Amino acid sequence: MRFHDLLDPERALSALMKLAVFLIVLSVLLQCVACLLQPISPSAEFAMLCVFILLSPLAYLIRRIRQGRQQRLGPRRGAERTPLLPSGEEVE
Repeated sequence: MRFHDLLDPERALSALMKLAVFLIVLSVLLQCVACLLQPISPSAEFAMLCVFILLSPLAYLIRRIRQGRQQRLGPRRGAERTPLLPSGEEVE
């Protein structure tokens, strides 16, 4: 969603609805996390933080692997094409 969508009368309503749904889902998730973290000891909180710190680079690596490797931009090794002359002209 871009800011320009909010200025367009046709897209503004759908953009605002997406924003509202996103904010509602975010608040529900934050409340769930807050409820889960209340009875946890500080050492368990630290362990969860370490897990999240380790998961972030792992997710990045999985994303890079799924995208595939980029092809190298080296010289092509195929046969060269002979240039065609415009019709009506002769080769000297």
